[in-house]
Amino acid sequence: MARKGRARRGKLKVNVYLAFAIFVAVGVATWSLDQSVRLALMWLVFLSFALSYASAQKLQFSYTLADLARGAVAGLLVSVPVLLLARDFLIITSQRLFPADNLLSLMWIVVLIMPAVEAVYFRGLVHKEKGLWPSVLLYAGAGVVYFLPVTWNEHLPILAALVCGMGLLGFVYSYVRGMYGLVSSLVCQALAHLVLLVAPSVVLGLTRGVA
Repeated sequence: MARKGRARRGKLKVNVYLAFAIFVAVGVATWSLDQSVRLALMWLVFLSFALSYASAQKLQFSYTLADLARGAVAGLLVSVPVLLLARDFLIITSQRLFPADNLLSLMWIVVLIMPAVEAVYFRGLVHKEKGLWPSVLLYAGAGVVYFLPVTWNEHLPILAALVCGMGLLGFVYSYVRGMYGLVSSLVCQALAHLVLLVAPSVVLGLTRGVA
């Protein structure tokens, strides 16, 4: 009986689409809450499913220094050109989506928490169980849930641009995951977030300081 129980647990798989549906429901239900609280609750959905099924899915966290370097290079290559072309847009986006009080809080949220939670769910569970394109499409769909409350009404074209951007980034993260592993993908996303969402605020602060 014990062996049968272990066998059943070993075959247990997370329903990634159910997890995403719950994520969307939480995002809608918390529409009017403070954005920081809302994001924390939505990420908790992904984290709960990931932790509940991580052992059954056998997520691979092995890596080499070369894999980490490749992930970092990919993150810089995909993000630095965007920063150079759309710095002001990125500043506004970061302030609306992540209304952190200080730079340290912003870094904690977008460079550590967000990449870790999203990497485990989208690139760990979804990519492993459903493949590259479902992970990319669900990641882009998450952008709708993230950004819709802060782009409602007059900013819907901005929402479309943000979702397309998340789709492209999701493809890069998933490609890196397929080539070099989950941890490399996490490093890629963390570096991209650092450049796209933190660096513009740093530049703005330095500019104001000089002025």
